[in-house]
Amino acid sequence: MASTPTDLDAPQRLRPVQRDVPTAPTSVLDSLFAGPNESERDAGLDTAIPADVRVLAARSVGPVLTVDLNDVFDELTPDGLRLAVAQIVSTATDIDGVESVQLRIDGETRVWPLGNGELTDRPLRKYDYPGLVESTQPAFPAIPSPIP
Repeated sequence: MASTPTDLDAPQRLRPVQRDVPTAPTSVLDSLFAGPNESERDAGLDTAIPADVRVLAARSVGPVLTVDLNDVFDELTPDGLRLAVAQIVSTATDIDGVESVQLRIDGETRVWPLGNGELTDRPLRKYDYPGLVESTQPAFPAIPSPIP
């Protein structure tokens, strides 16, 4: 799962969180769309996804997961929509076997923002959102200074 910091001065980046849910795509997405739980909120996490988003259908064909949602994105700003889409794609591509996500609204394919703001109607990959997802890798140690 991924959430954004509630601190408005902090950069809007997604942070993975772990939840114990069945690995079926609808279960994973329903958990994401439920929003942060109490401990995640206490840790300062929030979501860019509107509270009333619902999965109408989710099915995989090979490595592409097609997710059909109800239409609740109309009120988001362009940056909010970019974060919400990145959050959905980041979460869905963590499901085993899913490499990309085709988002639809009420059965219709639409254009969606990539990390750089460009619009596309092709399936989305987590690599389309560089810099928006906080890394789970530890920071590399600094190269030590030579001893004089």
